[in-house]
Amino acid sequence: MNRIGWIDYGKVIGIYLVVLAHTNLFIPLKDGIYTFLMPVFFFISGYLFSFSRNPSYKDFTKKRFRQLIVPYIWINIITYLFWLILGRHFGDDAGGNIPWYDPLISALFGNGTKLVHDIPIWFLVCLFIVENLFYLLFKGIKRFWIGLALFIIIAYLNYTFNPYLLPYSFNTAIVAMIFYIFGYMMKEKQFFRKFNLLYIVMALGIVILVSTMNGRVAMYKNYYNNYFLFLLGGLAGIIFIANICLYLSSWFGDIHWIKYLAKNTIIISGFHLMTFSFIKGVMVYVLCIPLTVLEEKVGVNILFSIVSMVLCIPLIFIINKYCPFIVGRRIK
Repeated sequence: MNRIGWIDYGKVIGIYLVVLAHTNLFIPLKDGIYTFLMPVFFFISGYLFSFSRNPSYKDFTKKRFRQLIVPYIWINIITYLFWLILGRHFGDDAGGNIPWYDPLISALFGNGTKLVHDIPIWFLVCLFIVENLFYLLFKGIKRFWIGLALFIIIAYLNYTFNPYLLPYSFNTAIVAMIFYIFGYMMKEKQFFRKFNLLYIVMALGIVILVSTMNGRVAMYKNYYNNYFLFLLGGLAGIIFIANICLYLSSWFGDIHWIKYLAKNTIIISGFHLMTFSFIKGVMVYVLCIPLTVLEEKVGVNILFSIVSMVLCIPLIFIINKYCPFIVGRRIK
């Protein structure tokens, strides 16, 4: 499969925003990022999917199990051991009374709300559910807009009347399907071909307005405040990021390090919280800098996030060269 330049930019911007949003960022800015962050990732996944490249459901499921669930298992094991040995004794979890087995049970059932050792990896299981649902329900279907409308209704009913979080982020998967279907439809209609400055301005304005009105949302908790405002903010954020990335791609073209990071977003997502612990340890115990300097400081947390991303690069190199099985890749 040929890589799509603006999608690579989208992945890199998206994963950086993931890292940034997990810092002690200025709350209104964090709320704004969460308004569209996860919808963008589900949109990109739908945009990249192709039935023609995956004619066999069995082969597709085996491939995505290797690419999503195998990394989910390995990253869980590594980050859980890190939490068990160090994480729960220092930093935010120090002095907590979380039983050692709680994260294991949560990982087994894909419950992102209790993955205290590495919450971000809930996305891998959820995406696996979304892609299997999409394949089974939409194979051979041409009128995708009908399916999109149905999932908007089903997700609303589930969010409104079902107070229980189902295993493997199934509640969230129903909502995520909306953005996945939208991504697939936009690819089929070849909608995102050239950036539009008006779309960028209008979409950003909608994101700011929605995040101000709707406040914090959390897809991993299946929590959206006003459901329809969340959908509006998510779709606006997708249009904003897509057009920004189309502009960057047209202006700068293919950049090697953009492609490199885009290929390794799973590693960054899975291990950036470990780099957080390392950076904070250096700040406190080596440089004697109090962690209060991070509290809701935009500039400091932007720098903190960049350092975290840089520290992920040696991990990417080590994993790809010596143990690619961790992310479901075969040893060359």
